[in-house]
Amino acid sequence: MATGFDSDFAFLQKILFPGGYDSKALVKDKPFLANTPHKKNFTTGRGMEIPAPYSTPQGASAAAATAASNASPSKGSSFTVPQTSYYAQLRLDGKLVANAKNGTADTQFVDQMKYETDMVEDTIGWELERQGFGSNTGYRAIIGSFTASTDSTITLATTSDAIFFRPNMVVVFVATGSGAGGAVRTGGSTNVATVSAVNTRTGVLTFTAQNITTTCAVANSDYIYRQGDAQNGGTAKVCAGLADWNPTSDPTSTAFYGVDRSVNPQELGGVRYDASGDMVQTAFINARASFMTQIGKGLPKGVFYIHPLYAAAMRNAFEAKRIIDSEKNTTYDIGIDTFKIDGNTFVEAAACPYGYARYVADGAFVRASCGDQPSWSAMGQGDMFWLDRDNDLVKGMMAHYGNFAAWHVNELMVVTLPAI
Repeated sequence: MATGFDSDFAFLQKILFPGGYDSKALVKDKPFLANTPHKKNFTTGRGMEIPAPYSTPQGASAAAATAASNASPSKGSSFTVPQTSYYAQLRLDGKLVANAKNGTADTQFVDQMKYETDMVEDTIGWELERQGFGSNTGYRAIIGSFTASTDSTITLATTSDAIFFRPNMVVVFVATGSGAGGAVRTGGSTNVATVSAVNTRTGVLTFTAQNITTTCAVANSDYIYRQGDAQNGGTAKVCAGLADWNPTSDPTSTAFYGVDRSVNPQELGGVRYDASGDMVQTAFINARASFMTQIGKGLPKGVFYIHPLYAAAMRNAFEAKRIIDSEKNTTYDIGIDTFKIDGNTFVEAAACPYGYARYVADGAFVRASCGDQPSWSAMGQGDMFWLDRDNDLVKGMMAHYGNFAAWHVNELMVVTLPAI
């Protein structure tokens, strides 16, 4: 076993991050995360309070006495947004440390360490990108069909959801009848499955040497989760994304973070427009008009996030001279690619759910965290990495304590798009 102490790895922080942690690495190639403002003052376990006004004083009338008798104060509530936790761990064989200390393999060790830290940052960054669009129930996709055999396969109901899976990801399943937040299936021999291969073109997941009927008792239309992310009949484990704050159907009286949104579904749950019967050329013109109709004011400055396949359909539907390509600066001092058509700004995002567009006004939706996170957990030692002597592994843990939050939920809109 390699020998060493936690202090032996303090030099890694200086070598890998000489200027401190680089937040740009987290958001690279993740347009939604890069364009979402980051608040770093979410430092209370009680939850972050966000005012939710939904009515102005209504003591108004052509008659003074009537105005006085009908006088009422402004109405509002407050979302209490909980702090969630998410982690990603780095592991390296301890032999790399021993070789570096006792020979000339220090460059090899540092190169491997740098590669793994970059990949861990990419993992948690991509997870936050997915959660930003998704639901706090935590599911990644739905089973369209499956073949249970020695090497089982699952074909996802939505092919484009395959990008949310990677080889070696461990997953669990929830029956569709239980709802997305229901209990994880427990009728199998292990109730977990490990993804062996992912085909993002066909939407097929392969589980080598695993019969998923035996191990997990799966069925068509089951929800699929990374192990540990499922709500499992309890409280949400992951961040609340746009699917929660701005659902595709009017919210009911069921409280969302303490607020009954049914009293004013648009002011408290954002705008919805069904463009499934429109042409792609007119969908966003009509959506802009619908926003003004439902909220009473014009669409504020912001962007439409759309899946790349819908971006291609938009480009194909319009003459090139009407499309303006540009770049939008973000708070991370990096630009994201955009294009404009008829005054609407679009951002292609692979994590945006296929068949929907998400409008987010500038500053209306934020990521809030406890300090500048995600960051490498210091484990109380002031170092990013440590040696697990029992397992001869160098480890590091990246952590994110926070959530997504809508500061102006009435400046969000979801558009159900026509089939292409």
